[in-house]
Amino acid sequence: MTRDTSRTPALPVSIYALFAVRLVVSAGSFVGPFLAMMLTLKLGYNETAAGAFMSAVSLVSALGLVVGGKLGDSFDRAIVLRNLQLITAAALLACAAVGFTALTPFLIALALGTLSGSWPVINALVADKAPPDRRKEAFSLLYWGNNIGFSVGPLVAGFLFDTAPRGLFLGNAGALIVAAIVVSVFVSRDPVASKSTIREALPPDLTAVARAPAETAQGSLDGKTGQGSLWTVLAANPVLVLYGLSSILVAFVYNQHTFALPIYLKDILGPVAGPKGYGMAMTVNGLTVVVFTVFVTYLSKRMPSLTAVALGAVFYAVGFGGYRFATGLPLVLVMTSVWTLGEILGATNGNAFIAERAPPAYRSRINSAISFCYIIGNALGPMAAGPIARAYGSAAVWPVVAVVSLAAAALTLGIHRFDKRRGSSVAVPSC
Repeated sequence: MTRDTSRTPALPVSIYALFAVRLVVSAGSFVGPFLAMMLTLKLGYNETAAGAFMSAVSLVSALGLVVGGKLGDSFDRAIVLRNLQLITAAALLACAAVGFTALTPFLIALALGTLSGSWPVINALVADKAPPDRRKEAFSLLYWGNNIGFSVGPLVAGFLFDTAPRGLFLGNAGALIVAAIVVSVFVSRDPVASKSTIREALPPDLTAVARAPAETAQGSLDGKTGQGSLWTVLAANPVLVLYGLSSILVAFVYNQHTFALPIYLKDILGPVAGPKGYGMAMTVNGLTVVVFTVFVTYLSKRMPSLTAVALGAVFYAVGFGGYRFATGLPLVLVMTSVWTLGEILGATNGNAFIAERAPPAYRSRINSAISFCYIIGNALGPMAAGPIARAYGSAAVWPVVAVVSLAAAALTLGIHRFDKRRGSSVAVPSC
């Protein structure tokens, strides 16, 4: 008996274009991952001051998410994405022009804020463009592209950091300009959601917050057809709210790879080998994703999305917690591979869960709201880890991170059970 593939439409060109955008932007992500080292090695910040500033950057990014989510539901999403990328590139070019001065951190904050506004727009575009049965595959593809690029970018940036530091800004800006061109040329502005897609995306208890199906099909792209506020939609689906709260804990943990890890590597490897070691660790992170994403996605395909996210948090506990016992680079690289498996589980299944729950006309704003929770966790991460590292040494951060990871896993499993009791879980697709 042959398998009927007529009900499984192909991924559209727009999805592959967005895959290319994520790949290019990630390959050129030279500034954000190295911000902690820029502050401490280039601008003279101590660990506490660097943590406070990075927490402030997280708040700027949160504002960017709110603005980006609103713009993505109010205007054509492809145009919004392109313009946010160009604004970010302009801010980074300004950084290259002024060099490492007192103004530079604030220009970086502006750039990271506008860039963060683009992420909910991209996620909404993926949900718009991908057929419902292939959304998890589409999100996995973009996540894969993100990490193909990220497996190369930080390694290059690690060597540019000392030899040509302004090249960090120029390379990052160039990547964003290329991405904006790809969006302009290949990401179609035509409505793609069908009436069946809209009905699939609306849980039964949210039907009152959308217009008639004829209007909703067009509104899935422009976001102007939903009745009621975002808060009405979230109130009708408390699982999304609870998931956002659990995301704060996950982000607190995950953010340590951009704050606590570079400081830890500077401490155990030295100020010269530390940046290069961090670049190698981030390359291992990207390569692990490139090699294992398809395998992990296949194994978790029949697993409920929130169960997979909880399992990812357990991998975080093992990987980040394992840094406590690393005295050299080899074990750091092994532990990086371990927590990266958790990253794969969380990223692919988390985005799919949001797409399953978010009404089309609210997709950018709901992605923005969940991302806002990540920003809160990102802000709390350096705010807590900085004083711990300064008072007890950077190695003391990792046991705390492991405990928070396990708490996030337990909370996510609890949300999944609550969701099942409400009877609103989306069926796991069959192979």
